Amino acid sequence: MITLSSKTTFVVENTDTKKLEKIFLVVKGEELLIDNVSQNLALIDNEQYKWSEMTVKTEHFIGYLDNNSLYALELKDESSLMAETSLKPFRTLLGIIPDVYFGICSRSIQLVEWNKKSKYCGVCGSQTSLHLIEKAMLCKDCNNLIYPRISPCIIVLVTDKERLLLAHNKGFPGKMYSTLAGFIEVGETVEETIKREILEEVNINVKNCQYYGSQSWPFPSQLMLGFHAEYDGGELKPDGDEIDIADWFHYQSLPEVPPGSISISGRLIESYVNKLSNKDLPGFT
Repeated sequence: MITLSSKTTFVVENTDTKKLEKIFLVVKGEELLIDNVSQNLALIDNEQYKWSEMTVKTEHFIGYLDNNSLYALELKDESSLMAETSLKPFRTLLGIIPDVYFGICSRSIQLVEWNKKSKYCGVCGSQTSLHLIEKAMLCKDCNNLIYPRISPCIIVLVTDKERLLLAHNKGFPGKMYSTLAGFIEVGETVEETIKREILEEVNINVKNCQYYGSQSWPFPSQLMLGFHAEYDGGELKPDGDEIDIADWFHYQSLPEVPPGSISISGRLIESYVNKLSNKDLPGFT
């Protein structure tokens, strides 16, 4: 198996123009092939692929990993696996696999899923084929191009001085709390979405929205846009549909929240807590 180092670089690219030596990761639905010995992502070279006896539906070029062309192999349902490997859902690997693997896995799973769902044209119903240059499926009958779907979402940490607004979604396991999130609707700006979603979910208004960062979240195809926002009035009241509990928490007494190593929600929380914890240090602004 191929092992990545902390200095490994991954560059997204749509077509393999460099034709470097190929390496592969293996995908089946939202599951990834894992090395049972290292409990890490199984990256294999041409020789290992050749003798693996795995049967593959399609190969998807993902990008360049150091000095290699990286491809995702989509396994057939009946395919056997390599010795000392197994398939595990991507979600179970979050926080376990190194950060450099996340973008690779995220892109691979989304491209495999997109290819599977784009075999036929939504305009005329004809069969599609992969475009030779762009990362798109092409209908040769009507020239319709089908690009991979990306759904933009906002995820927002609302604060009121030393208090953080955190909520429990009905779908969360146990007593996990997180920041508020929602999909951007057609015709909306990001700022409009932030105000609408927070008002709908917990009945409060916000101001001073500041962009923090983003994260690709492939469950199935979200791009999470992270923001900090300040409380601007209203009585806190969960909507009861998505959010069953919402409350204010002092930054020194938080409930169980997602770790920053897994999600942008955790990083939003950590960044604000660190800011408050260091507010008395020289140079703090």
